[in-house]
Amino acid sequence: MLIKRFLFCVCLWIPGSLSAQYKNSVRLNLTGAALNLYSIQYERQLSPRLAFNNTFFYRPKTNIPFGGFIDDLAKKHGVGLTGIRFEYIFMDEAQVGIMGYSPELRYYLGKKKNKAFIGLFGMYESFDMKVPALVGVSKDGHYYDVKLPINFTFRTFSGGILVGKQFTWNRVGLDVVLLGPHLGVADDFYAHGENENLQGLNEGEKQFVKDKIKERFGLKDKYFNMELNDNAAEIKSVRPVPYLGIRGLGFNLSYRF
Repeated sequence: MLIKRFLFCVCLWIPGSLSAQYKNSVRLNLTGAALNLYSIQYERQLSPRLAFNNTFFYRPKTNIPFGGFIDDLAKKHGVGLTGIRFEYIFMDEAQVGIMGYSPELRYYLGKKKNKAFIGLFGMYESFDMKVPALVGVSKDGHYYDVKLPINFTFRTFSGGILVGKQFTWNRVGLDVVLLGPHLGVADDFYAHGENENLQGLNEGEKQFVKDKIKERFGLKDKYFNMELNDNAAEIKSVRPVPYLGIRGLGFNLSYRF
């Protein structure tokens, strides 16, 4: 009888002991892969409830999934979220590339096997995009609406809070991130678009195009400087621009070791 009790206690102790030995984990984002966004995470456990997480992510410059839905959403709510008007911007034809890194200090709640968590995170993102936009041009007494493919790049630095829940089965686990809003700034903004209808404009016609771009897209002089050269329009940021982002629902498959 004593031997049976001893063996029973050992069987109960071993899984908890092994679990306590797992100080490291790597994760792959399953949701992002479906959207052509690839990310890998490495987490180091600092204490039973505290951990430090590193996320590296990359998306090649390609068309965005659900472009029509994104376009409708941007046209309805884009001004409130970004300060930029999307009425004349075609997100359903956009190509978006992203590369970035996000450190996170994560706190696990409770003592249950499957724990909720809250994380404080920072984020660096580098964007490379191509988005068509409708630009108004007045030339030689005639007015044109020109669909201009605009290539632009910018960087963002932000911080925020995310919440989620972790499910574990010995070494394997699943992290479900519910929501992660983050606020910061965007800088090093550069946009470039070319069209033959921009060539040969006089100073008055150039000013008309500049005013039309500011009016349509909500660009403010305190953040952006604009130039028209030959057949091209260039926009550069002159100071950091307020930036709001959201890390949405995500499923991350993990392996602990």
